[in-house]
Amino acid sequence: MTLTTSIIIPVFNDGHRLPALIEQINFCRSGFECELIIVDNGSTDGTEEIVSVMDGLVFLKETKHLGSPYSARNRGIEAATGEVIVLLDATCMPSDGWLQKGLECLEESGSDMVGGAVLFDFEGRITVAKIFDALTNIKMKESIELRAVAKTANLFIRREVFDEVGMFPEGVRSGADVRWTGKATEAGKKLTFCSGAKVYKVARGFRELLRKQWRVGKGRAAIDTRQKKNTGGASVMKKFFNIDQKAFRELHRNAGDGFIPLLGIRLFLLGGLIKVTMLLASGMQRFKKR
Repeated sequence: MTLTTSIIIPVFNDGHRLPALIEQINFCRSGFECELIIVDNGSTDGTEEIVSVMDGLVFLKETKHLGSPYSARNRGIEAATGEVIVLLDATCMPSDGWLQKGLECLEESGSDMVGGAVLFDFEGRITVAKIFDALTNIKMKESIELRAVAKTANLFIRREVFDEVGMFPEGVRSGADVRWTGKATEAGKKLTFCSGAKVYKVARGFRELLRKQWRVGKGRAAIDTRQKKNTGGASVMKKFFNIDQKAFRELHRNAGDGFIPLLGIRLFLLGGLIKVTMLLASGMQRFKKR
């Protein structure tokens, strides 16, 4: 029996991405009992007008906790009717067969949660910031298999998990997905990685990357001590950038002659700036809570 499904996408000023995204989701959910819920989080780019001419979806608004994608997801979960909640970012484009493969992984593995692969789309322009983003953020397989946590960029969750564990914390800007999935796995819920349920996420440019890492730094101040990392034997790349050398070499091979000259030096400088940014954000957040 195929599980009924609710796909929930929080949106903030990504209205221009929605037509293509919704078209691909409609293709993926054809033949499935699946609803699509878009939750706006205070957009000012005409998102509501764009969505209003589209059929086959539910449009909601988060009005209290603006700036919190987790509150937006909560509003979608509250309205959802599916047995499986699928959380997807507005900047992620599903691959063909994404929904089917995710649901198959969920049923065949007997898991409570399944995290799909998140690959990065450079949109035809390679920059150091985009490379850094692709090599350091949303490493779903590693997060699931080594730390038993996951991000909400591409996550399939049985509805009863929310009934037992609770909803995401309200008003949080970053990091609540790691804390929530960690809480769920500590409660005995099974979390599995699914390589076939792939999405392609738009890689961030320099300014957007810094803003993201500032938010991550603030969120990290609240992450439980259970997330302690052991990097004693890690390489220089791993220690300073959280970059896996195998992934770096693969990216270098795929880019070929178009790869950026002196990339290692540029990554080192950007990594230092980001590390300072995150430390400042984390320190300010801890100071506020005193």
